[in-house]
Amino acid sequence: MGVPPKPTIRAAMIDPGVERRSDLPAEMTRFIGRRRELAEIERALDRSRLVTLCGVGGVGKSRLALRAAGAVRGRYADGARFIELSSLRKPDLLARSVADALDLPDRSAGDPVALLAERLAERHLLLVLDTCEHLVEACAMLAEVLLRAAPRLCILATSREPLDVMGEHILIVPPLDTPAPPEPGGAEDETECDSIRLFADRAEAMVPGFALDPENRQVVARLCRRLDGLPLAIELAAVRLRVMSVEQVDRRLGDRFRLLGTARSNRDRHQTLRATVEWSHELCTPAERLLWARLSVFPGSFGLEAAEHLQQSRARDARDTDLLDVLGRLVEKSIVLREDDGRRYRMLDTIREYGAERLGDLGEEHELRLRHREHYFALASDSMRDAVGERQIPLTRRLRGESANLRVALDHALSSPGDEPAALELAVELQSYWMALGLLGEARLWYGRALDACPDATPERGWACHAAAMFANLQGDQAAARPLLDEARELADRHGDADLHAHILQTAGRMALYAEDLAGAAELHERARAAYNEIGYRTPYALGNDMLLASVHAFGGEPDRALEVCEEGLKVSREHGDLWTQSFTLYVRAAAYWLRGDLDPARDDVLAALRTKEDFGDLFGITICLDLLGAIAVSSGDLVRGAVLLNSTQALWRTLGAPVQLGPFYLVILEGLREECRKGLAPDAYAGLSEHGQALSVDATVAIARGADPRPEGAADDDPGPLTPRENEVARLVARGLTNREIADALGIAKRTVDSHIEHIMTKLRVASRAQIAAWSSLRSRGA
Repeated sequence: MGVPPKPTIRAAMIDPGVERRSDLPAEMTRFIGRRRELAEIERALDRSRLVTLCGVGGVGKSRLALRAAGAVRGRYADGARFIELSSLRKPDLLARSVADALDLPDRSAGDPVALLAERLAERHLLLVLDTCEHLVEACAMLAEVLLRAAPRLCILATSREPLDVMGEHILIVPPLDTPAPPEPGGAEDETECDSIRLFADRAEAMVPGFALDPENRQVVARLCRRLDGLPLAIELAAVRLRVMSVEQVDRRLGDRFRLLGTARSNRDRHQTLRATVEWSHELCTPAERLLWARLSVFPGSFGLEAAEHLQQSRARDARDTDLLDVLGRLVEKSIVLREDDGRRYRMLDTIREYGAERLGDLGEEHELRLRHREHYFALASDSMRDAVGERQIPLTRRLRGESANLRVALDHALSSPGDEPAALELAVELQSYWMALGLLGEARLWYGRALDACPDATPERGWACHAAAMFANLQGDQAAARPLLDEARELADRHGDADLHAHILQTAGRMALYAEDLAGAAELHERARAAYNEIGYRTPYALGNDMLLASVHAFGGEPDRALEVCEEGLKVSREHGDLWTQSFTLYVRAAAYWLRGDLDPARDDVLAALRTKEDFGDLFGITICLDLLGAIAVSSGDLVRGAVLLNSTQALWRTLGAPVQLGPFYLVILEGLREECRKGLAPDAYAGLSEHGQALSVDATVAIARGADPRPEGAADDDPGPLTPRENEVARLVARGLTNREIADALGIAKRTVDSHIEHIMTKLRVASRAQIAAWSSLRSRGA
């Protein structure tokens, strides 16, 4: 092979990029993740000649653009060039700065933009303009001129807001994935994500030998989540490992702007977390800064209506302008993020905390927190009043989406002298909300705080004492429940509150059931029933009395009587449009059918109840439905499914903080079912299924309850499932397409015996055709 000729002097003068196809800065640290974003950039550059990466400061736009440019530069004859603009402050020097970065001579007089366009006209080049936000108008003008003049030029820009140029393709760069928050009482997700991988990589560079292990993984996951998955914040946190442990970094993150800095913080806008956020703040208009500060009162996501209520300040500020316009600009600048298809907004915690500092400087914090509280107290009250019929589930789920705002509103009221009674009243209204979602521990926390803050013997205190007693009883804390219920009874007597008296009878009946006093429980629930029939069913909790009475009869060995009471309870709950109570009553009816040995109607009822519980997001209700589906599986002979379900729910009960579930009778039944699984399965098999069940997510457990394969992935098929070994053999031959006569000949048995086996298989599998038997057998043989 010959040596290629060197470029001529004239060629080098005309095209200085001939000798060096690209000039990309070297990457100083390992690049982590971002496969999806890199693929999106590559596709976008195929469709558009201007691609802008937008995102909040510190999200990694520059590093992503550099990596993307390196990956695609081979497509461009003149390679790729990276031009960093953060140090440039004068827009009129932009074109000259770009020309200088491209090593283009600057000896001609005239418009520098036109001269740059002329020099790039024939270039086949990828130009990376990094950090355009402070020069956005100049960058937009330059990009438009260059793209018109140079048909083979492509521009990849990074900016905290779009350039807003015709043909621009905008890609939003999100933070790195972070671990999902663990369920209450649950463990952190063990899955490694990009934020954890980034922290581990940078930590190992700071502290050689650092590695994730069972002791630090949970802290690292929480740290990455608290840092919003921002690469800059994660890297700065890793730097701190030079002088402190991961646990110490996590504990000190409350003052993240002070913690996440370096000794050279004055040299670069990315040397500290505060510097990069302040850079965004400097680029905002006064109106944008004001709204940024005001929106910091939202602890999580918020809707437009809530933001509008917040802006309706009593004293209008000269900087106040139209909310939609300013909010839109904050979204464009990546200060505020859009969620849920634009129906909601939020700020990353780092951005929100900086805004909260500015809000303190404005002197508006008290007024805005009061308006925040007013809005969410009204929202909660209206939702609880209107949550009936078809509106019950969407309104309950809407409130759940506002849980962070509700907590902040309650906390503010309980911390503001004179406002505590409003928090107590709201806590009373939210009883059925916390009950419907299974938020037992949270409910107890708020009732405890509200009762401590409101010692006066008011009617509302009586209702709060009753609710606190009910939730304590559900968690098995009888010692705390009894004095609370006694105080509620005393206040009901003092104020002549017959409705509260009826509720107290109902909760006392539930407590008697938990104390294994079936006769006392039945008598108390009957008295509550008589009282409700006289004064009316005024709360969702009252509608559940028949369901509880039916449970007492079921536990007492009277399933037929339980079924009768369930029918009456369903009638009342349907009249009042209470879907939550209907679903619980369906569950109790299913349990009564199961106790009577009627497995098909039991399964139908509990699956219907489970669907509603899932719609509500009621973990407590989901768990008891899964328990019953496990019981039905065991009674059907499917010990593998039963073992997995009953051990999965054992873990869910611990998550709920309700270790006694529905009382000692319930515990005895569950343990009896688990023992039946232990006896029916090999010890090693049961141990493996138990471990598998306790590690399952809620969604995976529900899928198994509905028919998915209960065995661990890759497990050997040494379990016959619901069929006998002979029935499994027949099912496999059906899957091969054999007729009953052919199966009989193959197995050396009579055809009528095969006919009988087929009937039994259809009954056990709840199918109605040979094709369904074949499908079941095929899935089982594949381990699907």
